[in-house]
Amino acid sequence: MMNGKMKIAITESENFTKIGLEKLKTIGQVQENDFKSMEELIHICEKVEVLFVRLRFKFTQEILMQLPDLKFILSATTGTDHIDEDFFVKRGGKVICLKGETEFLEQIPSTAEHTWALLLSLYKKIPFSFDDVKQGNWNRDAFKGNNLKNKKIAILGMGRVGKQVANIATCFNMQVGYYDIKEMDQPYLKFSTPSALFEWADIITIHIPQNDSNQNFIDKDLLSYIKKTAVLINTSRGGIWDESKLCEMIVNNEIRGVATDVLKNELDNKIKENRLVALSQKSFPIIITPHIAGATIESMEMTEDFIVEKFIRDWNYK
Repeated sequence: MMNGKMKIAITESENFTKIGLEKLKTIGQVQENDFKSMEELIHICEKVEVLFVRLRFKFTQEILMQLPDLKFILSATTGTDHIDEDFFVKRGGKVICLKGETEFLEQIPSTAEHTWALLLSLYKKIPFSFDDVKQGNWNRDAFKGNNLKNKKIAILGMGRVGKQVANIATCFNMQVGYYDIKEMDQPYLKFSTPSALFEWADIITIHIPQNDSNQNFIDKDLLSYIKKTAVLINTSRGGIWDESKLCEMIVNNEIRGVATDVLKNELDNKIKENRLVALSQKSFPIIITPHIAGATIESMEMTEDFIVEKFIRDWNYK
């Protein structure tokens, strides 16, 4: 059982769950922080045993070595590419996250909702027409969009989010196709290969996890199957597609548009150097949001509460 002296730090405390915070305070000394730099974090958290993190910082082996007392990293995310989990576990640490918590995550709609926000914004040319209006123009004919009815939407990865996206697609009377490595009983058109799915689609949405198997999964070859009239939406992770090839396709008009909530180098603080970002500042059909698909007030509160409870259970069992 815990003795109440454990040192816990929250690295991004703005709007942190109040219920979760009070529970953490019953088991340890909690520091509420809103660190702006990793240097500041390391200086203040050198003796901390538990860190509750979001996605502002990347915890590499080099960083973790400067936090020698750290035993737990809590992260209300399904992915852990912001943490060198292999190194941390080998030295005796433990990452507590949402990976594998399927039953709980079924209740969280935020990523699927954001997928549709990006899709509709891109397909209906909403941000581009609004930017034009802000310049004092009223060019109705320049921003004609398309209906979604009867369009073919391809879902790469029919997991929790993929299923939610598919269910919403039926409300628009769309044709739904998917590819997944797992066998499953779904009322949608199943494709035997990702290339066949991409070749068929008018709209492609990505919902696969980033892991060793999926790194650069959407490579140059797979991207070549996309129709020129198709759009691509990514609310998964930036490391799963060939961002460089995608930029070439956009410049050469080999794809109608791209909307993404993630970038390949988003955790390296090199956003200004990202070519996709640079192209979005020109007249190319690109929409980028700063990894906010899961960042709704309701979803963050639910997931942070869940992670706090999961941590307390784990610690009590030790």
